[in-house]
Parts: sequence; C-alpha cells; structure tokens
Amino acid sequence: MKLIILVAALLLSHAPAAVAAAPICTTTTSLGTVAGRVAGGLCVYRGIRYADAPRSQPPVPAKPWHGTFQATDTSAVCPQFRDSISEEYPDDRPVYLDEDCLRLNVWAPRTPGRHPVIVFIHGGAARFGTAGEPRYDGSGLARDAVVVTINYRLGLLGANNLFLRDQITALDWVRDHIGSFGGDAGNVTAMGESEGAFSLSAMLATDHPQRLFRRVVLQSGSGYLVHSKPQQHVDLTGMSTLQVLQRQEELVGTQPLTGAVYFGPHVDGDLVRQPVIDAVEAGNARGVDVLIGSNRDEIAYFAQFDPSIAHLTPEQYRVFFPAELNLDKVAAAYPDGPGKSLEMLTDQTMRVPATRLAQAQARWARSYLYQFDWGPAVHTAELPFVFGTLSFTGIAGGAEAFHANPGAARALSAGMRHAWTSFARTGDPGWPQYRQGRATRIWDTPSRLAFAPREAERAAWDDYDFRFFQ
Repeated sequence: MKLIILVAALLLSHAPAAVAAAPICTTTTSLGTVAGRVAGGLCVYRGIRYADAPRSQPPVPAKPWHGTFQATDTSAVCPQFRDSISEEYPDDRPVYLDEDCLRLNVWAPRTPGRHPVIVFIHGGAARFGTAGEPRYDGSGLARDAVVVTINYRLGLLGANNLFLRDQITALDWVRDHIGSFGGDAGNVTAMGESEGAFSLSAMLATDHPQRLFRRVVLQSGSGYLVHSKPQQHVDLTGMSTLQVLQRQEELVGTQPLTGAVYFGPHVDGDLVRQPVIDAVEAGNARGVDVLIGSNRDEIAYFAQFDPSIAHLTPEQYRVFFPAELNLDKVAAAYPDGPGKSLEMLTDQTMRVPATRLAQAQARWARSYLYQFDWGPAVHTAELPFVFGTLSFTGIAGGAEAFHANPGAARALSAGMRHAWTSFARTGDPGWPQYRQGRATRIWDTPSRLAFAPREAERAAWDDYDFRFFQ
C-alpha cells in the first residue's frame, strides 16, 4: 500500500501544471451580463449582438437575454465574397453567407472612471469588410478611450439606407449601454474611414445628429459621396444569400472606381433629408466637432485592382469630371506630369470636399483638417497608424516603406493616436482649427503644420458646389 502511495506521489510531482484559464471580465448591462477576456490593461468583448437584421427591413434592436453572454466570438462577417487583397478575415472561406451579423466589439480600459468613447465604422465600398479585422484592433486606442467597432449590412442587403440604419442602431446601443463598460455616453466620437466616413457624413444631414455623437472623425470621405438618389431597386424575395451576392456583383460590374461608390448612403428625404453640405452649412450639426482629412494619393490605391488606373489619361478622367466645370481651366492649376489626372481626381473626390465640409462646420463647432503624406499615402494608408496595428494589408508598398524606417513610422503612429484620442476627449487634436488660415496637419515623418497647402489647386474647384459625386 505504501509503495502504491509513493508511486502515485512521484507521478503527481512530475505531472504538468494545470493551464490557468484565461482571465475574464464581466459587466452587466440593462440587456444582461456580458463576459469578455482580459488583455493587458483592457477588457475585450467581441461579437456582442446589437440588433437583428430581418431581410429588407430596418434593424430590430437586441432583446434582453438570460444568463451570461460569452463575448469572445470573432467570426461574425456580414455576407460578402472574400476580398483577398484589402481585407483581413477570420478564416479562409471564399464567401460569407450569415445574415445574422449585426455584432460589435468593445475594448474597455480596466481603470475606473468615465472614459471618452470612440465608435469606428469600417470602409470597404459598402460591400466588403468587418469590424473584427485584426487591423482594426482597438487596443492601441483604448488606453485612453473605450473603443467600439461595428458590423453593418453590406451591398444589396444594406441598400435603401438600411446599412445606415444599422449603424445608427449601433450608436443608439452605445448611448444606452456603454456606461456599463466604463464609457461616457455623453462624450462619443464616431470615426469612419471611406464608406464609414460617407455614412457618418450622411448622419450629419439626419434629424438631430447630436443625439448620436459629440464629435466625428471623417477619414477619406465626406458628404460629397452621399448619393442624390437610391441605387437600382432589387426585389430580394425568394433569393438565397448567395444569389443576392451574385446579383450584386452583376450590378456593380468590374470597374474598381465606380464599384467603390456604387453602394452607399443617399438622400431619401426621410432619414437623410438633404445634401450633406447644405445641412451642415445651415447648422444641422451645430455643436458637433469635426476632424476630417484625406491621403495625398488616394486614388492610386485602385491601381492594384486595375493597373491602367495608374495611367489615367485626361480623356478617361473626363468620365468622372463634373460636366458643368471647364476641365481645361481646372487642369491648368495642376503641374503637368503622368499622375496629373490621378491628383485631380483625388482632389475632386476627397481633399477639396473635405476642405468644404471643414469650412462649413467651422461656423457651428470646432473643425480641423489633416492630410496624410507618409509613404505610399494611398487610400486606407492612414489606418495602420490610427489604430497602431501597423498592418499594411491592401497598401501596396506600405510594408516596404515601414521597414525602411520603422522607428519613425512608430512615432508617427503614436502621434496620430494621441491626436485622435485627444480630439475624442476634449475636441482638440493639437493643432489650430481650419478657420485659422486653412490650417492643415500634414502627417508624415516628420509631421508639420501647413496653412492653405496647395491653395491654387484647391481654389480651381471654387465653381463646383460638391453636393453629389457624378
């Protein structure tokens, strides 16, 4: 008997130690208890349902649940075909078909107090992307704020401003429940990039946008890219999710520039009542601080989908140019060279509309302008720096530029994150407001402050009202 006990003791002494369970953190909302995971000094909650998405109907806010919701799921992706170039997915499926996808993620500091809140709306031409992409990890911003990223319906499933209603429902959820995560519901900054910025711009033309957020960050997108009318109506009755996606791609076609703006918010007279610039000029968003900007070479991004875009001729550009403007007169303000048409199209779609919105809102609240000039400086290139993930998916030449001087790039990221969180906390990102001589923060290595940069090119567009993109 003693021998058996001795052997058992020896075996136990050499047994591997039990693996400690990952630490959890919990909070209780009015809907129920939520359990997340501890990550450093943060509590991270993933895959929280904020609404249901009945086909072709407005979202239905989530109902209370029993027990504890385990918020650890990173797999929710709204229906889409895989875009292997510019998105980061949770697995390698070629297509995602689950319409039950209205989920959000929360990164919350574990320190006590009421923290400012940043809600991020991802881009992706309203056809691609998901809130759970690693490049949108909120950890780098959540040291100074509660960070939320959201999914919303895409393409035909989100048409007729349904995707905009999804986003608004998510912002309503934040207002009602973010206090349970340590967030200050009275100090919400909504941040969007590309399609996310188009969407937030459209919200500035809804009734009382102040109910949704105190501040807004618009990265590479403005109200100019909010459509004047809805896209072609398609009856989805009886169609499978896969058939919906196939029909969607038939409608969009293969041209990457037009495909990037085919879907999106539109003025419907109900939710979005008028053109965004008209609403902003009239003070519809009074009191909402705005931080808006663009990247130096936005349109060059699309050359990875169609290399001919890198050599866009003036005649090819004319298809996108406003019919009521004199192309030769506008073009005369730009230096001649092989990239002239791309530079003009970047100014037309992104930079100059951003200056118009900053100028219009300056009468009603604080407004600030930036331009991102680092490295390739194409569309989406600022995202790795704002989140601090330094993930260059979809940014041709981005990784190479980073490795050429990683220390400077990391310092640039730290500076941008400090500016964004400072803006979320106080409404001041750290440079003068746009109304002070068209002040513009140029993000680069090193960064600098400029007043009225490239003024001749900006002024060349003065005869155009920028209400709607052609």
